[in-house]
Amino acid sequence: MNILFVNCCIRGEASRTMGLCRAALEEIRAKYPDAAIQELCLDQEEICPLHSDTLARRNALEHQKDFSDPMFRYAQQFAEAEIVVVGAPYWEYQFPALLRCYIEHISVNGVTFAYGEDGRPHGLGKGERLFYITTAGGPILDRNCGFDYLKTLLSNMMGFTKLDYVAAECTDVIGYPVEEELQKAEARLREQIRNWD
Repeated sequence: MNILFVNCCIRGEASRTMGLCRAALEEIRAKYPDAAIQELCLDQEEICPLHSDTLARRNALEHQKDFSDPMFRYAQQFAEAEIVVVGAPYWEYQFPALLRCYIEHISVNGVTFAYGEDGRPHGLGKGERLFYITTAGGPILDRNCGFDYLKTLLSNMMGFTKLDYVAAECTDVIGYPVEEELQKAEARLREQIRNWD
């Protein structure tokens, strides 16, 4: 089994989100001891938004079905993963722009998805499960736009069928029991992973 951890915890190991991600990876290793887990730290990659030149070049290569160019490495890595764990802080109701740039790079027609005869996209990769982990300075309530976006994209374009998240909220609210909130979030994510089928 191939598991990909997409690390968008920009504050590194000091990040509260990263702390939850490390707990999740520990639980995943215990559940799948023979799995190969790859970590992609977006903060250490030179991932830029697509612009007119890179988009034109990518479209030409897609048309030729030539995916040997290094620009497709993120899409190819993503396509090989059966489980994708994404860790990202809750910024501006969703996630850092770096993760959005990464999503542009993995959304490749001919690698992670393709359009069928009915014009609808379908997944080409092995991906089935997304586990999204986030922490928010305030309350999320019903506005988890980052997870909702990924859920929509991966289920409708790339064939993912099992999508869930864990969030710790109000971690910057003065007087809020932050450590207790983080402990509860960790307990929830560990229980979810143990119950994966």
